Amino acid sequence: MAEKYFFLEESPYYANKVLIRMDHEKFRFPNGTNGSYAVFPARLLNLSYASYLRYARDQLGAELIGKNTKYVIAYFEKTPEVKMLVRLLNARMAYILNEKEFPYDYKEEEGKVVRTPFEENVSNTGIDGKV
Repeated sequence: MAEKYFFLEESPYYANKVLIRMDHEKFRFPNGTNGSYAVFPARLLNLSYASYLRYARDQLGAELIGKNTKYVIAYFEKTPEVKMLVRLLNARMAYILNEKEFPYDYKEEEGKVVRTPFEENVSNTGIDGKV
């Protein structure tokens, strides 16, 4: 069973809306971060926060709340597409943590042990919906 770094949490302020939250106990940031955790999903998807919010609004029907505040937050309806986004975020986080823990792969070539960077040997990142 795959780790669940991200999950959907019912909004305490808006009926029938959910937020994408992260499980802080599973992240390896002993000293915290220098920013908002709201930006983290965007970074995992290699998007700017503004592009992530546009994607959430335009593709997933999110309602963006927090104009004139430090961070606008995406509030979603609990749809299969939003659940798929959470699975994608969990798969990306698992991939990143695995690459950090095991940056190299070792294989035998012509009787010698050869060290190759991890990303050259990855054939499946778990993004195929099986996570």
